[in-house]
Amino acid sequence: MIEVDLKNKPAELLKLNPYGKVPVLVDGDAVIYESAIINEYLEEKFLQNPLMPKDLALRSRARIWIDFCNTRLQAAGSEVVHGPDPAKAREQLEKYLNVLDREMAGRDYLVGDYSLADITFIPFFVRQQRYGVSLNHLANVRSWMERCTNRPAVRSTL
Repeated sequence: MIEVDLKNKPAELLKLNPYGKVPVLVDGDAVIYESAIINEYLEEKFLQNPLMPKDLALRSRARIWIDFCNTRLQAAGSEVVHGPDPAKAREQLEKYLNVLDREMAGRDYLVGDYSLADITFIPFFVRQQRYGVSLNHLANVRSWMERCTNRPAVRSTL
């Protein structure tokens, strides 16, 4: 693993990933970037540890939640920190978190068992304070976040 200062992006990063974003996974000759794509690559490479449902409908649902996290929740979080109207972004973030709270009612994980859908939300949970977000009023999301972040494989990375 190589740490990168994103305010001073090295040429090596830009050569590997034209978006200039992290993470980037180099696996032999393969260069993969974008977190969701890296996760799917690893899912398909390490078949002995499946993290996507076998059922096609549940698999699609997992992808929907992965997209929700990346294109809505994380995007709103980024706007809170870097955007021109943090207050409006916080309102959006709150709206998305309420959607999640309703979805998680009566569930342990998003699509049955722990999956890539749940894993995708972990970076947001870890950065929630950075976005000025409290989950105290969102009991379902808070419980889900605790289940996810208290898993031994996750806990060891925090």
